[in-house]
Amino acid sequence: MKEKSLFQCPVCTNAGIDTNALYREEKRYYCEKGHSFDRAGKGYVNLLLPSHTGKGKPGDSKDMLQSRRAFLNKGYYEKFSDRLNELVGQMITTDKKKQDSLLDAGCGEGYYLARLRHKLVETCTGSNFRFYGTDVSKTAINYASGRDRGIYFAVGSSYHLPILEGAMDFVLCVFAPRDEREFRRVLKPGGRLIVAAPGERHLYSLRRELYENPELIGERGTVKEGFTLLDQVQVEYELYLKSGQDISDLLKMTPYSQHITGEAVEDLKNLEKFTTEVEIKVMVYQKL
Repeated sequence: MKEKSLFQCPVCTNAGIDTNALYREEKRYYCEKGHSFDRAGKGYVNLLLPSHTGKGKPGDSKDMLQSRRAFLNKGYYEKFSDRLNELVGQMITTDKKKQDSLLDAGCGEGYYLARLRHKLVETCTGSNFRFYGTDVSKTAINYASGRDRGIYFAVGSSYHLPILEGAMDFVLCVFAPRDEREFRRVLKPGGRLIVAAPGERHLYSLRRELYENPELIGERGTVKEGFTLLDQVQVEYELYLKSGQDISDLLKMTPYSQHITGEAVEDLKNLEKFTTEVEIKVMVYQKL
């Protein structure tokens, strides 16, 4: 039995064809023009065209994703995730006839989106939801699909979102690349964009271990054209890391791991415990 999805055919889109919705069957997605995309064993679909990426393997490395998955699964960012869930929950409609759709653009291995889905299904009884997640990394989407089979996942770039125009009530962007034009395109009129970005002292103690004079993080997460800011929340708490492995996993899941020596990594791994700061800004925008 076929089901019309909120995914759009990337081949038709590249050719400038507007009627490009993808229909979902047990083993594939397909469009009315005959383009077909197989579903993987875990249910996700690969909608990333070669022209959507540069050279090399796009997205985070397998090493980085494995470290992030291990670190997040231990609950270190749970307080932030809970606050994010609370913010989104406050915006969900109580109209039982309406079906809210939410996209996590750059969802990584799916930790935040899966926790959000479980929370909303549990607390917003009677509401209807459709949850979508995209990431440019096939490995990330494979992990995410294994985490939650109740979410529609696709491999796709945030600069070429494989989502129909005006299909989403909410777009979530957590520590991920942003293309504001694409976000505007896929959001419904009045739709919400929720952006989470590091605050100026995020992981400052960790960066102080790596660099002699680390600078404060500059302004991140600001969205201007086509959106208006509705709300801004700062999430702050101390992170108490309990082992050298946890410290190493945190380091590997950050961009800092790409710019430091192996000696600095080993020094951190030899620590038995470590404390650093979590400072994350969450900004809620509305499409004009």
